[in-house]
Amino acid sequence: MGDKDSLLAAICHDLRAPLAAVTMGANFVLQTTQRDDASARSVKILEAMLRSCAQMERLIRNFADVSELEAEGIRLRLTTQDAAELLDLTAQSLAEAARARSVSFEVLRPETPIALSCDRERLLRALGQVVENAVRYAPEGSTVTLALTGRDAEVDLAITDRGPGISDEAGEHLFDRRWHAKHVNRAGSGCGLAIAKGYVEAHHGSVRVASAPGGPTTFTLGVPRAQP
Repeated sequence: MGDKDSLLAAICHDLRAPLAAVTMGANFVLQTTQRDDASARSVKILEAMLRSCAQMERLIRNFADVSELEAEGIRLRLTTQDAAELLDLTAQSLAEAARARSVSFEVLRPETPIALSCDRERLLRALGQVVENAVRYAPEGSTVTLALTGRDAEVDLAITDRGPGISDEAGEHLFDRRWHAKHVNRAGSGCGLAIAKGYVEAHHGSVRVASAPGGPTTFTLGVPRAQP
């Protein structure tokens, strides 16, 4: 790991403790505040603080992931996982964000369970980044589809939104977080998609994208099947 990567990892580690203390304190005050007209403004302020803390936690986690991916030698803890369960868990973790935009999820799976070989935590991080991106750009009232299919040696985890699609220019830099730092577009903040691609490729898998301006967008994460 280079000096910059080590510094970034250390900063992420040191930020977590004070952020956790602020989150815990705000939660305690919110839970002990009476919900009446006199306290309505205080409640709104506390809820806004907690949303900001959650956003900060996501940013710290993303920076930690980027630091890990840019360092050499990610050590995966491979286990056999039910692919449909991973999709369900991802949808559950983003249910609140989806409800806020009146977006719903549908999870499509075959009748026969499909097992894959993965580092559970890191693959969930990759799925979460792609699904969060889909929710961000899905039109209000629309549905984001999480579909599961099995191929010969891989399991395909496909996420489809009905948003504005991806322009040709953005498509060329879809996973380049440095490019996205200078451009605001359909592809999101850039960091999340780069993290997803990095973790999937660490599994010797691949990320495929099918999209066109004005049409639906599908990100497909191909991950190796579990061996019998």
